[in-house]
Amino acid sequence: MKLSIITATYNCDDLFDACLKSVANQDIIDDIEHIIVDGGSTNNTLATAASYPHVKKIYSSPDRGIYHAFNRGVEMAEGDVVYFLGADDTLNGTSNLAKVLVEFSNRDIDYVSTRVRCFDDNTGETWLTHASEKEGTNVCHQGFFCRKSLFEKIGPFSECFTLYADSFFMKTAMRRYSGKCLDIVSANFRQGGSSSLSSNRTLLKKESQAVALLLEDGVKDNQHQLDRNVQDLKFLLEQLVCKEHAFSDYQGKNIAVFGTRQLSIIIANALKSAGGNIQCFVTSDRQATSSIKDVPIKSLDMLSQLPLDIIVNCVEGAHEEAIAESIRRSITNAEVVSWRAL
Repeated sequence: MKLSIITATYNCDDLFDACLKSVANQDIIDDIEHIIVDGGSTNNTLATAASYPHVKKIYSSPDRGIYHAFNRGVEMAEGDVVYFLGADDTLNGTSNLAKVLVEFSNRDIDYVSTRVRCFDDNTGETWLTHASEKEGTNVCHQGFFCRKSLFEKIGPFSECFTLYADSFFMKTAMRRYSGKCLDIVSANFRQGGSSSLSSNRTLLKKESQAVALLLEDGVKDNQHQLDRNVQDLKFLLEQLVCKEHAFSDYQGKNIAVFGTRQLSIIIANALKSAGGNIQCFVTSDRQATSSIKDVPIKSLDMLSQLPLDIIVNCVEGAHEEAIAESIRRSITNAEVVSWRAL
């Protein structure tokens, strides 16, 4: 079984080396064909790619955008399985790709989806995506592997979309063909790409709505856009709350904050500014990252080892109370408080 990894590049020399190293270090490197599809870089991007022996093909020419580059890569791919890795992203670990390829020994499987670790260097935020569509979330293309033959069945990435063609392809595959969802983390996805920019969110919303209509999904895909809008509001909240030094009742208390997303970081900063001692962030999911801005990340089963007074539950949504109960079962010597009650 051969895996073709396609990476689209354009003047991305700064972070590209880490991407290439993560591929070169794979246990199954002999079964990997790494294809670089470049948009006509003028810096050292091509030289960096050429310095890695595992890179099998390099193509450089101006293109119409990332999906045009992806389609070029698919045309060049000789592998049985195709995967797309961003030039500023990295593979997670050295053995997970081998686990993915094993699944394709089942000839009925057209795709395999995995989890992805997302992170934002600017905010320190980190989270894991789902391997399947769940509660309105989307699967990242960094966690999606498919047979090359699937492009013959569905067609290439549609250049009618500027930001959402990969989601359209994956959603189509998940609705029409057979696949396997694996609870492993395949890649580390750096936030800050075109789909993450505030200036592109209106376009992203329109394209997600168009895909929802095409696939008869109703409005559930709008949840992603709503989440991003809410995050913008949270940035404003952070500035206001931290300056007002709210939460004075928590001064001197040893506090753990459940969650590693934006709200958790905001609450931790606010409590710290009020004199609280932030001991750690807490997650029920094992993270590839061990800390956020020098504050350690702990799992629930590690909390009993810490001298905690309060655990602030920063979960938003339907699972908030269920998570609170899970925290209470894990540790009995600390008060569990909802972020809403602060």
